[in-house]
Amino acid sequence: MTDLSGILKKIDKLEPVPIIIHKVLALANDPEAPLSELMRVVERDPAITANLLKTANSAYLGLAVKVDSVQQAVSMLGQQQVVEMVLSQNLSGNLDRAQAGYGLAKGDLWRQSLAVAMVARTLAKQRDLMSLPAIYTAALLKDIGKVILHEYVADKLDTIQRLVSDRGMSFVEAEKDVLGMDHTALGGIIAKQWNFSPHMIYMIENHHLANLASRNDPATATLYLADMVAMMVDTGLGVDRLAYHVYQDVFNDFFPDKKAVHDMMLTYRTFQNQVNEFMDGRASTP
Repeated sequence: MTDLSGILKKIDKLEPVPIIIHKVLALANDPEAPLSELMRVVERDPAITANLLKTANSAYLGLAVKVDSVQQAVSMLGQQQVVEMVLSQNLSGNLDRAQAGYGLAKGDLWRQSLAVAMVARTLAKQRDLMSLPAIYTAALLKDIGKVILHEYVADKLDTIQRLVSDRGMSFVEAEKDVLGMDHTALGGIIAKQWNFSPHMIYMIENHHLANLASRNDPATATLYLADMVAMMVDTGLGVDRLAYHVYQDVFNDFFPDKKAVHDMMLTYRTFQNQVNEFMDGRASTP
């Protein structure tokens, strides 16, 4: 059994979440909060404002007019897109690293997390779910536990994969059986330490729906489906691809037929291409 105290100590080595993220989420999730307050919060952080304007003026977005202020960015792009840009820019540090134990090269997990978040947001809109920024953020951070756990998985990968193939366990069940901790539970611990809301912690902890009750939470089910869609498209990415249980009743609740699932897979591929275009463009920008 792995030394759990050693795993937990590594949380302190992660890049902390900037305080502004909590402020932006609180305002974005409050229908009574004035838009002007959200803009003021962003404008108070020069680095975030500079990154936001740089992205708004990038060739990726292709806006015809140069954006010179947060207010102009919101008016041209909309509140939701600006919020997502702020979240994405400030949560990438930990997830952009390689996670060798999961077979993920540098940037793989972050690119997929962005595309999954976009699918989760799309599904949540279709279901008229509230708290879109919280669902989007939970999708970005759902695999944060992998950032720490990957080195332990690497040491025990053969044993974990045998449990998956021989005993029909999901990858997360095998992780817990072998290591005493799985990446979803660790992700919940990290999210709690970072002072995210109880519901966001719950979504991260249960995004594989191992807890029966979680299947009745629409936001968590949305996160699960977005993740499963990604796995069905990215079948060769990571050692745990498709090594999870498929809950057909949850699929049936969201997708009326196979065509709907196929259409969402195509949507994921579109988002994936957008993410790659954006990330590649960002890397080449001086």
